[in-house]
Amino acid sequence: MKRNLWLAALVFSILSIAINAWAYQEIEVNNGGTIKGKTTLIGKMPFPRIYHLILFPNIDMCAEIDTDDEMNRVLDDFKVSADGGFKDVVITLKHVEAGKPFNKEPIMITSENCKFLPDVNIIRQDEEFKVDNLDAVMHNSQVYQKERGKILLNIPIPAEEISNGKIHFKKHYKIMQMICGMHEFMQSWGYRVQNPYYAQTPIDGNFIIKNIPPGEYEVTAWHYLMKRQTRKIKVATGETINLNFEFDADKVVRPFYETIKSGRIKKDAVIPGTAKGKEMGR
Repeated sequence: MKRNLWLAALVFSILSIAINAWAYQEIEVNNGGTIKGKTTLIGKMPFPRIYHLILFPNIDMCAEIDTDDEMNRVLDDFKVSADGGFKDVVITLKHVEAGKPFNKEPIMITSENCKFLPDVNIIRQDEEFKVDNLDAVMHNSQVYQKERGKILLNIPIPAEEISNGKIHFKKHYKIMQMICGMHEFMQSWGYRVQNPYYAQTPIDGNFIIKNIPPGEYEVTAWHYLMKRQTRKIKVATGETINLNFEFDADKVVRPFYETIKSGRIKKDAVIPGTAKGKEMGR
């Protein structure tokens, strides 16, 4: 019995050492390199995702924002500047084993008027996050591992309260999607990072990542409805590399059930009590 306990302790120690050896190490970086560039969207603007509010509860509250004349909640997934700059593209570096400190802001997702904000979050393995529900109704957060469609977490979000959650990705997967089980159009995305060398583009599409240790890396550009792009780079001491990513609007990646433009309800459907509904006796 004692021998078995001793062996178990030894195996645990070896695994702990191995895990620590694989983890990102914070070191001082002197005269590191920089990558900077711009993400752009070219081509015709993709159509938005549309959800007819008659299919969901709390219509009055949910109709306060992002609603068209036909009472559809409209998800504007592609935010672009006048010169084509593409917002909310996440730029990451792969194979950085040691470098600058990992000073990451905590994740706070706000729920207001049946909408999760922000649209995109940067997240680490086993990172905790909070959801601040400002609505006077309950929501239900279901967190999926997008690559497999597997649910990772189910968090009830009581009205006007703050709820907590923690994400553990399976294997090497990186993408999470949080959807309200009661209001399907309430969505927020997350992209997993393993080191602090990342950027999330603002509306102008520009990004910059500084203080990179000299070495060879893979740079990935990801948007939640586009195919990831990857480039290989070699960073020298004090070097600045210009790197631009161009996304084609004709190559949007949408789940099939989200491609139905009519909001998954017949085009002539009306909501009782509206002007059009009264004309038709509804």
